[in-house]
Amino acid sequence: MAEMTKDMYGAVGRFGNKVFYQRGGKTIVRTITKPKNPKTEAQSLQRVLLKAVNKTYSMLKGICDHSFEDYDNSFDCMNKFKRVNLKYLREHTATLLESGQGLDGFYQFAPLQSEKWTPFAAIISEGHLPVVPVGIDAAGGHKAYVSSPGRTYADFATAWGVQRGDLVTFVTVQKREGKYETEIARLVLNPSNADGSGAPMSTEIVNSEGEFPCPDRMDQLNFSTFEFDTDHFNFVLGRGGDVVAAGIVISREDMSGKWFRSNCQLVLNKEALGGDLCSLAKAVGDSYKTPQIDIESELYLDNADGKI
Repeated sequence: MAEMTKDMYGAVGRFGNKVFYQRGGKTIVRTITKPKNPKTEAQSLQRVLLKAVNKTYSMLKGICDHSFEDYDNSFDCMNKFKRVNLKYLREHTATLLESGQGLDGFYQFAPLQSEKWTPFAAIISEGHLPVVPVGIDAAGGHKAYVSSPGRTYADFATAWGVQRGDLVTFVTVQKREGKYETEIARLVLNPSNADGSGAPMSTEIVNSEGEFPCPDRMDQLNFSTFEFDTDHFNFVLGRGGDVVAAGIVISREDMSGKWFRSNCQLVLNKEALGGDLCSLAKAVGDSYKTPQIDIESELYLDNADGKI
């Protein structure tokens, strides 16, 4: 920004690549520069991946702002979430491309200009505690499940490697009326009982209000479905809906007050994504074709150069 000479006093408007305007009785001129924004396919890929990570973090923020072991504040956890998930998505795309498969079979994304988007198989926690495997029955009502090692808390504690006092947090992303919502439920393995609770892990554990009649007041038993089916326990949280992603996070506090976590990457149910499903190849292709904006044009309604 520079001040003009006296013979230009009062000048207002644009001449060439210069803009003139008045401020404090002085004529000011600035040079218009067009920011470099090369619209490459690689950049579109990066932006589509970043959109998926940011949208998914916003949806899961309630737990992912404190779910990474050794990261003590929400800002650090947010950055950790974005780093590990962007790395996961980049590596997955690179593997597909190097193998010659292309990106047509890699889903869970939408073009940048689209309001539609879908969750992906996000890494929602990291730590050194045991991992609890979770599945989703795409053909059986879109319910999440864990394989049943028995019918009591003691059976689960032994099979999962958890111990009394641990927190078992169930996480689902469920689709209701076209929207994706995160639901959370928590069981506390009550340290006052040898097996975590006197109640059995069975169909009868859920009462008519969808609550567990467990003795620990810290439990948050937000289940609409928790049922035993052959060798599985099926679960759906909150007000119900199709489960599109699910996982379980184990948490443990030591004597010093430090919290530990388990690794958890959401398992994905693509069948429940419906019409929102979009291949990464299509998302990047459509984003790559977005018209460029000519910021130097004086005509607002004609300021797109129309190049595809």
